[in-house]
Amino acid sequence: MTAAIEHSELKTDDEPSPLLTVRDLLLLRIAVGSATRADLQRDVAPLLASKISGLEFRRSAELALSTLAGAQLVSEAKGGRLTATDKGRQVAEASFAASRTFPATWSDAKTSLVLAALAASDTPSIRKGLARPEGLAALIVQRHFGKTTGRVLSPADLRSELAIIALERAFGNKIKTGFGKSAGLPAKAGRLLAGQLFRSPREISTDGKLVIQLACEIVSAREGSLAALELALLRTLLAQKEENARAETSRPPQQRAEPPKRPPVRTPPPLPANDRLPLDETQPPPAPRVVSPPDMQEFCQAVVDAARPVAEGWPGNRKAFISLVWKAIRNARPDWGLSEIAFKGMLAEAHRSGRLELATADLKDGRDLKSLEDSKILYKNTVWHFVRVQD
Repeated sequence: MTAAIEHSELKTDDEPSPLLTVRDLLLLRIAVGSATRADLQRDVAPLLASKISGLEFRRSAELALSTLAGAQLVSEAKGGRLTATDKGRQVAEASFAASRTFPATWSDAKTSLVLAALAASDTPSIRKGLARPEGLAALIVQRHFGKTTGRVLSPADLRSELAIIALERAFGNKIKTGFGKSAGLPAKAGRLLAGQLFRSPREISTDGKLVIQLACEIVSAREGSLAALELALLRTLLAQKEENARAETSRPPQQRAEPPKRPPVRTPPPLPANDRLPLDETQPPPAPRVVSPPDMQEFCQAVVDAARPVAEGWPGNRKAFISLVWKAIRNARPDWGLSEIAFKGMLAEAHRSGRLELATADLKDGRDLKSLEDSKILYKNTVWHFVRVQD
């Protein structure tokens, strides 16, 4: 147990961040300044509040403090103030070997833990980003989606990166075209695509709100404030299951929670020899649907095939509403697993690469306004409504 404490390390490279126990947090808090049990309750307990109750924390803390004292890492004065020994200070300093200096305050210690959770370097620019909710949210999103955390991306740059990720997922990583600031999707279309990365896809009005709301979902933060994001991120570093198990075994037998009793299994009554089971019990369950996103060539060919029967106009200028094409694709190719937003984003990319041709409507023509509204795709300050069919 002591060896586990002494070998605890916080790394800031690309390796997964280590999980901290209650003992690790208590030792760090005591090492950055002596503390009473009330200080530990105030500073450390909130990191575990969503997972264990205050009573469970106090039990785990007392068990951890006794372990630290037995390992001669902390000492307790008569007034109840806890201080790290020289050995305990060395163990705590080893945890921050990747930081520039050992933190002088608990606030600095939490910043170092945040850097470890993000696998980010301890540089002035990164620390400046951590002081803003937008900067911290950007680093959370960059870390989650495998982007470098060497610098804080702007909301616009990060939105472009997220749109690419969403588009690649829609195509099953079969898309080969690249996006730059000049050749990429416009802001609104990019946000529509990036909104597909939420558990429940949604449309966000600005790039800043997109990054913050996505970060809140990633770390399960209740709001997008700096304090809420920091607290939720720190909670991802904690591994309290081991401590809870030890706290449970330390309770008196009469206080331990009993495992839930299983209800008795009833034997079904025998069926008559001439009885038949219902059809739904004799038939095997349906096989799960396998989602296989299309590549660009397959997608464009299917769009043209779906647009041709519903296109209107004269030969050489036949056009089909995008909304009608989407309905045909949705019904004909459920195996692609596309949403409407992803479908329109793929249409915009096909138009940008010259594989398909989209057309805009004359808004003075008041016919079928609902189809016009359902079909619109915003692309480079132009609104497209039709897929053009080449006869």
